[in-house]
Amino acid sequence: MRNKHKQVDFSHAVPNPFFEQLSAEITFRLDFRSIEYFEGLGRPYGLPAQDMIRMYLRHMAGSGYKANLGILTLKEREELKKSLEAEGKLPLEE
Repeated sequence: MRNKHKQVDFSHAVPNPFFEQLSAEITFRLDFRSIEYFEGLGRPYGLPAQDMIRMYLRHMAGSGYKANLGILTLKEREELKKSLEAEGKLPLEE
């Protein structure tokens, strides 16, 4: 029977000089509920939460999707502040 996997000789392979530019290692805290969510997503695929988070973020960034987080942008906050100041409804800062 013929071997389905072709043998490749990597002894002359050159390291990718752009590897460091392709990704960066970051550290952030994540709540247990979110971790459990991604563990559940990865379970059917046999993938850990970290891999699922990485793939999910890559997909979101690649699609251009912007989630409505229910918070005002810096510009919106500044406009609201100016509007409240103009109406005299801005509380005094202590």
